[in-house]
Amino acid sequence: MTAPAGGAGMTAPAGGADAGPTGGRRVDGERTRVVREDDCASRWGNEGLLVLSTPAMLGLMEQTCVEVLAPVLAAGEMTVGVGVTLTHAAAARCGDPVTYRVDLTVEGRVVDVDFTVVGPTGTVLGHGTHRRRIVDRTTFLRRLTPPPN
Repeated sequence: MTAPAGGAGMTAPAGGADAGPTGGRRVDGERTRVVREDDCASRWGNEGLLVLSTPAMLGLMEQTCVEVLAPVLAAGEMTVGVGVTLTHAAAARCGDPVTYRVDLTVEGRVVDVDFTVVGPTGTVLGHGTHRRRIVDRTTFLRRLTPPPN
């Protein structure tokens, strides 16, 4: 389990925002989180394998995107993930600090992300691309509610 924003195991936001080459708004940032037992491959059926799992790497990257984007969204907006390409290239042990770096380009309601996951010695643990969509929170949640009988 990861620490909430500002909690143990996380650094303050890094980076900033500017206009990208195609006119989209660019936002970048990073978060460092310590690999916890709940993040490990053992949780996903690889008994005794206490290294960062691919699902946790993906989830923590998405959490980083949400946190970095929060200050640039309008009131009532949120983002949802709609696609990802991820290469998991190296392992990080339980207890290791891992840094999630995201470089986001916001064009209209589409957010394209390039990300890199780096271990404590600077080794690239993973990298890839991710797409998010900006949605109205109330409308999105309303669609999840089953219609009344």
